[in-house]
Amino acid sequence: MSFETYVMKISRTTIDKLGIKMYDKASAVVAELIANSYDADAELVTVTIPLNSWLATKKGNETVDRGLEIVVEDDGHGMPPEVINDFYLKVGSNPRLDEKRGRNSLEKKRPRMGRKGIGKLAPFGICKIIEVRSAGGERTVQGYKTAHFIMDFDKILKDTDSPYHPDRGEFDGKYSERRGTTIILKNFNRRRTPDQKTFNRQLARRFGSRLPDFEIKVVDTAAKHGEENEWIIGGLDLEINEETLIELEKIGTEAEGYKDIPKLTLEDGTELALSGWIAYSKKAYKNPEMAGIRIYARGKIASTTRDFGIKSGFTGEYKLRSYLIGEILADWIDEDEDEDLIRSDRQDILWETEKGTALRKWGQKILKILAKKARTPMRKIARREFMEKSNLEEEAKKRYKDSRVVASAIEVGKTIGSIASLDDLQDPDYVEDLKELVLTFAPHKMLVDKLREAASEDIDKPITALVKLFNDAKVAETASLGQVVQERIRIIKKLELLLGPGKKTHERDLQRLLEDAPWLIDPQWTVLQANRQFESMRIAFERWFEKTYGAKIITSTVESETRRPDFIMLHVGSNIEIVEIKNVDHTLADEEFNRILTYYVAVEGFMNDNPTLKKQFPFLHISLICDKLDLQEQSIKLSYKKLYEDNLLVKKTWEELLIDTRKVHEAFLEIVES
Repeated sequence: MSFETYVMKISRTTIDKLGIKMYDKASAVVAELIANSYDADAELVTVTIPLNSWLATKKGNETVDRGLEIVVEDDGHGMPPEVINDFYLKVGSNPRLDEKRGRNSLEKKRPRMGRKGIGKLAPFGICKIIEVRSAGGERTVQGYKTAHFIMDFDKILKDTDSPYHPDRGEFDGKYSERRGTTIILKNFNRRRTPDQKTFNRQLARRFGSRLPDFEIKVVDTAAKHGEENEWIIGGLDLEINEETLIELEKIGTEAEGYKDIPKLTLEDGTELALSGWIAYSKKAYKNPEMAGIRIYARGKIASTTRDFGIKSGFTGEYKLRSYLIGEILADWIDEDEDEDLIRSDRQDILWETEKGTALRKWGQKILKILAKKARTPMRKIARREFMEKSNLEEEAKKRYKDSRVVASAIEVGKTIGSIASLDDLQDPDYVEDLKELVLTFAPHKMLVDKLREAASEDIDKPITALVKLFNDAKVAETASLGQVVQERIRIIKKLELLLGPGKKTHERDLQRLLEDAPWLIDPQWTVLQANRQFESMRIAFERWFEKTYGAKIITSTVESETRRPDFIMLHVGSNIEIVEIKNVDHTLADEEFNRILTYYVAVEGFMNDNPTLKKQFPFLHISLICDKLDLQEQSIKLSYKKLYEDNLLVKKTWEELLIDTRKVHEAFLEIVES
């Protein structure tokens, strides 16, 4: 066959869209060239590329090429000059419909990956120069005849109608001892190549792991000293949770667990063949190469999906989208020449076609089955990960000396850990908070369990069995109270810092603190938040005071964010406690104490007017937290003395309050330890 020159016939706008608009990543470009090598019956493709590098830089508004190259070389059957125009430079021709090429490769009869005849233009998405050197055809005594030409993107764009003639290379028409094709990319746009791990994942994702007699070798020309500079692309190294695995070849068989899983069928009942697998991973994969289900057609990726477009709101939805992995082989996606199911850039399936819709609906059904199937194994993973990362058993042994409480902590930890989010368990702060929750709750859990066990014992059980149960309950209760005391001591230390030299603390903040933690004044006090009768009484007193004294009064920090309470009214046992708090170093004078006395008399008068309420809250007491006292008037002094001697008033300095409270709680911890 004779020819005059190489020629390409294509419009400017077409090559611009096919080249630049669809391919803008080095991995996507290289993948298209590798697919062509596969169709050319190559057994080895070598990709030489500077990874983790800028291919060009920016200087002002200009792109500056760095003189780097990406080379894709294969040992396929190659192309002699005579077939270049028809087989390579005729853009958009479908090789599967060409009588000279056909649906399968020429020698190995592989199903062709290429279909649209445009992959050869992919490099123009990242560079301006494509150099092609290919030797093939019948072997002569001189070797294989070589075609060598260079395509220049800028020259192609100069003319929209007339044919484009690539420049001939120096080896054009010469002979080579080996056949195959080498494509060299030069003069790059401002693009960055990925690092080794990412590039490996990107190529492994695109070609899967089931291509016989075909290897992809990568040579990294930018590898640093000590780094691996060449390797063979393998499959994706996914950690599959075997308990969740669904093998697609077993669907419709008598295999255990597969009878109720539906086959993929069209509306007319036609079955579509599938192979591969779907499962949950042992850990969440965030990078796009590892995550989701990869769908392959004729050995090359056609789509990736994380959910088959499933709607929200089903059981296990969150974990499914985070841990779903899989590999589906469906050659029928790319077999029917009359129905094109793959987008031009081969990045997704056309889901709205008949077969695409059937695949999506089938996938949604499978994912709901998988979500239920994975519930138990995913909980096992979360439980194991929490127990390991929190070091819960060792922490429990440090905090609790009794092995029974430690066992309770481990039991609680396994329960809580199993429902924790695997993503959240990657956060050390989240693990620490969860561990602290478990350690705090463990004694309470043991106490409730032991009391319930004691209540359910048979009446004929020996008394020694009940004694043991109650002894265990006592241990749990002591450990539980020890936890509370430890938390209280932390609060005491924090308060000591707030009240330290040079610290400014507002009276309202101190009022709020003591209202929430009255045990700071007296360790035996606790807040009875559920006592609605007391709350109703307190509000009724405020109304009574305004009616009787003609002034509004506030007795809780909860009521107003702007106004400071006149005093704090607490319910402690049978007491109504009037708590008056003054700032550190404050000196209480006559006028202020007289106001406290007024409040005391007012509450007493209100209770006398409401005998039913007085039966419920018979005692009235004053707690005064104030560092200094300077009472001058004799009547005020006598009133103070009378209340103090009758045990109706107690006064503490801030220092006394902190020391007394700390001593009580630390003494309790000593008892717990012993």
